Amino acid sequence: MPWVRYKIKTTKIYKGFELLADVHFIDTPALESVCGYQHPAPLKGEDEYLIMATRQDERLTVSACSFVRPWGRVPPSQRRGVSQAYGGGCGCQVVPCISMPCALSGDAQCLWTDGLLDRSWQGPQAQRLACLPRPSQGAPPGTDPFCAWEPLKSSLPGALLKAGRSRGQ
Repeated sequence: MPWVRYKIKTTKIYKGFELLADVHFIDTPALESVCGYQHPAPLKGEDEYLIMATRQDERLTVSACSFVRPWGRVPPSQRRGVSQAYGGGCGCQVVPCISMPCALSGDAQCLWTDGLLDRSWQGPQAQRLACLPRPSQGAPPGTDPFCAWEPLKSSLPGALLKAGRSRGQ
């Protein structure tokens, strides 16, 4: 299957592994028919995006179901989630539900259903919830967590962490 490769400059990693360099590549299937992501316009050097990619072996991938949004259009609740809550869900996996019926293969997964209605993947789960581990009573240490959607806690104005790059970095 052919792939398209996007070259990006990473300015901040909120969840996942640390990159060795600030320039990296994100791959996507070349065809929309296999859920390939097509960026809507040419990237300008100053554009910042929040990209939720998946790691497959040594490559980062995005698909039509991935969350890719200009940073300026990320609502405050999602910025709080990215900067404060989502990292706590590193043991959890979000599974997009594209059409019914949908199924999960384990307790460490949360079903993402925002795309069932409008394919925008920007519904209430994306905007107000985080897939986070819940405490399991009686579970032996080292077992997979039980993950569930949890509301993002609201915070006082001014407590939002600024993310992205500044001119001096």
